[in-house]
Amino acid sequence: MLRSAVKTVAQPGDKAGLHRTLRFNKRHAFNDVDISQVTTLQEFYISMQKLHTEYLRLGLVKRQQGDMLFSPWFFSPGNRLFIARIADEVIGTIGFIKQSEQGLPAEKIFADVITATHCRPEKTAEIGSLCIDARYRGSSLLRTLYAWMMLYAIFDRQIETLFIQVEKRKARFYQDLLFFKQLGESRLHPDYEGREVALLHADVRTVGKILSHQLTPGKNTSLRQLLAAFEIEGIFRQLRQRMRQDRGFSWSAKTVRHYCDLCGVNETRLSASQRALLQALLNRSGA
Repeated sequence: MLRSAVKTVAQPGDKAGLHRTLRFNKRHAFNDVDISQVTTLQEFYISMQKLHTEYLRLGLVKRQQGDMLFSPWFFSPGNRLFIARIADEVIGTIGFIKQSEQGLPAEKIFADVITATHCRPEKTAEIGSLCIDARYRGSSLLRTLYAWMMLYAIFDRQIETLFIQVEKRKARFYQDLLFFKQLGESRLHPDYEGREVALLHADVRTVGKILSHQLTPGKNTSLRQLLAAFEIEGIFRQLRQRMRQDRGFSWSAKTVRHYCDLCGVNETRLSASQRALLQALLNRSGA
């Protein structure tokens, strides 16, 4: 879930508003931030502790055992967690969760709405596990993390449909400035202290066509032109370099057991598909 404060609002079809999109409040420029995949168990724990700290501060969760969130979604090999740092200090996280044997987190309360979209599972993902250090709220860090994740989803994973869950009171922001549209009515979420949550989605192909048309009406817009228009060429270059260098963390029976023990998790907290995945990891020969 995401949250930030932004004063400018882009109106549909408004080129000035479009120009502001993904470019708000540049107090901390993206080139100050280093974003990379979580590649070690220690980095994963740091990320889950950071999420726990920020969600606890926002009143989204009660204190959890081990002072970290439990997120079994990252047991699936296709899912990735990214960590943002400034001068080696962790200031934010964001996750890519592919439609897999676990499904999507949003399906816990929005399964019927997601099914009704008829999106292709192999081309569908959800953005989640996002937090921003309190000191950087209102800065461009949200813009940087979202630009990174959108570029990763589109160019590295060839995703067509992206979902996010956000608090109802934040939904307008994501629709106005980040190209998302709400699906259905908001619902109470049991995992976030009963907060009212909206499901948003972005059809990547449609968004690309809209941007191209508004930036250069009647002409084809190249990838480089789009990146330049939104001043995210540097993010794209950093992403490409990171994807060549980094390898996502792979879970083993030992690391799964350790994480579950730290969080005080037993099978009653998992869905049937998560229990099956966990058991497969625990039974993996040689793990």
